[in-house]
Amino acid sequence: MSDLARIAGCSVNTISLALRDSPRISPATRERIHDLAREHGYRINPMVSALISSRRKTVPTQTIGILTKFARPFDEPAYQPQFYVELMRGIRAKAAALGFSLAEFPCAQAGAPDAKRLTQILLARGIRGVLLFPSGEVETPYPSLEWKHFAVLAAGFHARNWPVHRTALDQGRAMEICLHQLTARGIRRIGFGMTRALDARWGYAASGRFLSWQACVPPRDRIPLVPGDAEIPQEIEFKAWVLEHRPEAVIIYYDFYVKQLEEIEGEHGIKVIPVTINSSDLPEVAGVTPRVAQLGATSIGVLARELYLNHYGIPAEPEITLVGSDWHDGTRLGPIPPGQHGSGVDDTLSPMQDITFP
Repeated sequence: MSDLARIAGCSVNTISLALRDSPRISPATRERIHDLAREHGYRINPMVSALISSRRKTVPTQTIGILTKFARPFDEPAYQPQFYVELMRGIRAKAAALGFSLAEFPCAQAGAPDAKRLTQILLARGIRGVLLFPSGEVETPYPSLEWKHFAVLAAGFHARNWPVHRTALDQGRAMEICLHQLTARGIRRIGFGMTRALDARWGYAASGRFLSWQACVPPRDRIPLVPGDAEIPQEIEFKAWVLEHRPEAVIIYYDFYVKQLEEIEGEHGIKVIPVTINSSDLPEVAGVTPRVAQLGATSIGVLARELYLNHYGIPAEPEITLVGSDWHDGTRLGPIPPGQHGSGVDDTLSPMQDITFP
């Protein structure tokens, strides 16, 4: 670094600040020093940089800002669905393990600061890492901060048009596993209990995988989506859909559809097997269990990487890191017949090879 300072005609401290994109150095000087560094083959050692950065800091530890869109603060978890509780549990555990503290900033409540004011608050508190927590309505925006000051990561596909680093559950693979498990048992007429609104929260991964599979089956086995435009099918819509199309099995997001299927069986004698593709409190129902806490931990891990590397602002090449799910048989789904694959998907085969067709 001293050699680079001599070439640039400035102090070592100026070089250090410029290479870390400190706002204390003018943009023109930062750009000139970055150009000289590239020209002379200077490379930052990220581990040494992170160590030096951490040694400079005194308590309190570095804080990550969690931006939420809940109607009330998250410190009332009894009011939150299990998914959010598990996600926050993973976030908190990983943050504690890495030495970060967390601060929630509710963005959708009355009196919440606007983007300019929130940027000022975060900078005043020394917060450089921001995690967009997937909460509230998908269409409700997060405040557009002055991102040049922050490392930012979105968990899930809220603000999906923003080109930021992102983590998400691999719902495409989860759907693939569900289809494999059902077709391996000889089940052909499979419905997906979702409306035309589809799964925007998951980047349309599950619906896209289901519809691509459905395009390959005979037309007689293709069951359309539930009519309606609301994100969650209403009970009357769901029941009418089942009675009209009579699927052998339905892949569902929410446990309350299990009760509706039981009512249909009791009233009409039509038995439909439920399979969940989301966190469920019904162990007797087969399906995939997403690793939601791991999603939270991975979110902090990726954001910590960006902070360690002093990567601030909207990334030039945004990444998406996917977290998988685990299959469980439950007690309502019969065993796979001899000769078929077991409940673990064989990853040596291509995704489509795992799914059997008529």
